[in-house]
Amino acid sequence: MADSPVRWAIVGVGIAGFARSKAIAHDPRSVLAAVWRGRKADETGAPRVARFEEAVQAADAVAVCSPTPAHPEQVLAALQAGRHVVCEFPLAPDAATAASLFALARARQRVLHVEHIELLTGTASVLRANVRPLLVRRVDVGFRGGGPEEAPGAELALRNVARLHRLVDVAGPVVEVLEVHHAHGRLEALLRLDSGGEAHLLFEQSPLFRRTTRLKVHDGEWTWRQENQALWRDRTQQTLVESAPLFDQDHAAAMARILGDRREDYVREETILHVLRVVQALRDGRTGPVSG
Repeated sequence: MADSPVRWAIVGVGIAGFARSKAIAHDPRSVLAAVWRGRKADETGAPRVARFEEAVQAADAVAVCSPTPAHPEQVLAALQAGRHVVCEFPLAPDAATAASLFALARARQRVLHVEHIELLTGTASVLRANVRPLLVRRVDVGFRGGGPEEAPGAELALRNVARLHRLVDVAGPVVEVLEVHHAHGRLEALLRLDSGGEAHLLFEQSPLFRRTTRLKVHDGEWTWRQENQALWRDRTQQTLVESAPLFDQDHAAAMARILGDRREDYVREETILHVLRVVQALRDGRTGPVSG
């Protein structure tokens, strides 16, 4: 593999899958050998196969960009076939399933990389560099998205797993769920952080809503406020440094592990499992300590 390009297959070529195809095209160490399904599959210019198994057989590494419910089964099949795997976030609906997939990857000596490009944004990088988790006293996390408002509030926990991961990334682990409230199209919760501070969550869904992400962090010295991709420290808007396209950065991280240049991922396994335990508690409406 060191002397020839890594052959990639993409399964599920929608918006994210197509962005992944462009990242692969930008990397001379990679070649897109096959694509399977997705409305943008033909736009990649890569061979389009008729079956998932054909895509796996054509590749050294498989990028799973399918709808979330398909992730665990497709990741499992690709690992069992001896392929490296990149999976779009989230990997699985629960920690036990995710842990079993990571264990299989280790047993097969294959890379299982979970993409979370929100952690690569300028806002996430600035917060990570400046906020010390053990000093965090209060975090407010809000997300509004389009969709049927009759959806049970419990479903919004998994749908917002990316926001929960951002919370842990900037403020540290969640040690306890203090309150959970479900309603149609709404999930609200109060969490205790490892710092002793609290995190308030409000996730809402309605056909009338435009996608909006809000994050406010009080660390005892500054108040950091993010609205979508804009960031303020107190009342001063921060200048965010432009970097390489997010999927190019993620692809480079996966390739570093596949080629043996890096051992640890920017999306850490233990954090993925911890966040999924928080998700399960929120889905169940269960208060109390977060296990693990």
